[in-house]
Amino acid sequence: MNQFITTIAVLAVASILHAAVGVFAAFAADEPAPPIHAPSLSPDKPAPTVNRICQLIEANAEAHGIPKDFFARLIWKESRFDHNAVSPVGAQGIAQFMPYTAKERGLADPFDVEQAIPASAGFLRDLKDAFGNWGLAAAAYNAGAGRVSSWMRAGGFLPLETEDYVLDITGAPADDFAAGQEVVNRPLDPKLEFHDACRRLPVIRTATIPMSRVKPKPWGIQLAGNFRRSVAINQWNRLRKQFASVLAGHNPVISRIRTPIGRRGIYAVRIGADSRKEADGICSSLHAVGGACIVSRNK
Repeated sequence: MNQFITTIAVLAVASILHAAVGVFAAFAADEPAPPIHAPSLSPDKPAPTVNRICQLIEANAEAHGIPKDFFARLIWKESRFDHNAVSPVGAQGIAQFMPYTAKERGLADPFDVEQAIPASAGFLRDLKDAFGNWGLAAAAYNAGAGRVSSWMRAGGFLPLETEDYVLDITGAPADDFAAGQEVVNRPLDPKLEFHDACRRLPVIRTATIPMSRVKPKPWGIQLAGNFRRSVAINQWNRLRKQFASVLAGHNPVISRIRTPIGRRGIYAVRIGADSRKEADGICSSLHAVGGACIVSRNK
């Protein structure tokens, strides 16, 4: 009974906040908007090969004491290994340097991977020295050192984009690193050597569907929620088995929403419905067999 009451309380808080915030992301963490392509500042140079990009990542990771799998994930998250990428806010090149940061770091051509990857490694090393671990260094690389310093000092929230960025790259939430945890080594592929796994990253990426193309249904039935994505997923897996007669055939979607509890948002697990009537019917069926749920309109 206590577990049921706790679940209802979490669902109620998350539902209210969902209506206010309207954040709806797919099961994986949010993908950045597809990069815009720009002419290279060195147009006569041939495009770098994935093999060369991975060589540069590995060599510069070793030179600066950076975990190479972590560094590869960060560069991949930034640009998908696109050396000509330009973000909607103006970040440039494979390592996505803003022009003023590139100038500060002495980076003449952010579109040249031979310059940009070493500059990125040096920048990350300095951020790690400033913040104490690679997780916070990644947060500062994404959100800026000032934003992370303010968060560490005064609390509040990091941008959801930054929370997802850190989680994607490290496998752990930013709060863990604020508490002093260090990045745990996660090979890109446990079955492959680093260089072979790194070279496969673009193949893996092109096989996925950008999250911006996933269209949530207009109504959602919220079933679970937790500060940790893994816990929320485990909750869903238990519910799916416990209430298989109701939940069979439904695919969950994770929504990142803010809560007044703690410094980060929660992962809310929902299944979709095409109408309020359908959503109410699913929720009523779940209530009838002892489950808990809340219906809300997806923003």
